[in-house]
Amino acid sequence: MKKLDTNTLLKPMSFIGGAISEWRLLQQLEGHITPPMVPMDTRVGFLKSIEFLKDAATNLSMHTSIGVIGMGWEDAFEQLAVNRPLSAHELQRLVSYGEQVTTTFIAESGSIALIALNAGHSACFDPLTPLFGEEVDDAFPSAAVEISDAGKCRAAGLWTACVMHLMRALEPALAALAGSLEVVPDQNWNSALNQIEGKLREVRKSNGGAEGEQWASEAVLQLRAVKNAWRNHAMHGRVRYNEEEAIRIFDSVKYLMQVLAARLFE
Repeated sequence: MKKLDTNTLLKPMSFIGGAISEWRLLQQLEGHITPPMVPMDTRVGFLKSIEFLKDAATNLSMHTSIGVIGMGWEDAFEQLAVNRPLSAHELQRLVSYGEQVTTTFIAESGSIALIALNAGHSACFDPLTPLFGEEVDDAFPSAAVEISDAGKCRAAGLWTACVMHLMRALEPALAALAGSLEVVPDQNWNSALNQIEGKLREVRKSNGGAEGEQWASEAVLQLRAVKNAWRNHAMHGRVRYNEEEAIRIFDSVKYLMQVLAARLFE
């Protein structure tokens, strides 16, 4: 899945359209007024707008648009680089190029299936920082892809899929907790948690002392609550989740993994 910010895309399209309108007017006025210089901000803005559309077309594999942009790019650049007024003929070449680029881009983008991201959750699709924080990423690197996919599903409104990825993201944390108590990780959560609880009873107040024992016991309780409340249902197709439920689970798993990351690592 590729992300395209349509709000940002409107700006270069509008700028190119405005430049075209301005240049058409200058063509009509040729011979009636002294040809004015095309403002530098218009020159730079036009070229930057074309570059932005090229980047978007490349991201979306829009090969026809890429070709059209490439064919007229050097000519447009050379015309806008000259420090003098442009003739009606030169302006027409720029107008034609701008129209070809925008018309082709619009036509080709119309043939691509796009998914609209939920405005309230779109930042989860491609976050600037790890969704659960750097500490969780460092402690459980193998969970990073599951957390990332949970964020993408949240942004796309795939609530049940979001919960399933969150449950998968917890696997490395459970394995780390088991390993810290010298328990062999088990793919069956109930079995693994039972073994961990048994080990805790055997090693009362060892390793981390009373505080460490209490912390591990609380971690087990939270993981068992996750298993009973969500994991069993999500991973075995028993229920489907809505937005409110998925966000609540997302926040709960995030908090739990942050707590575990404070003491555990893979």
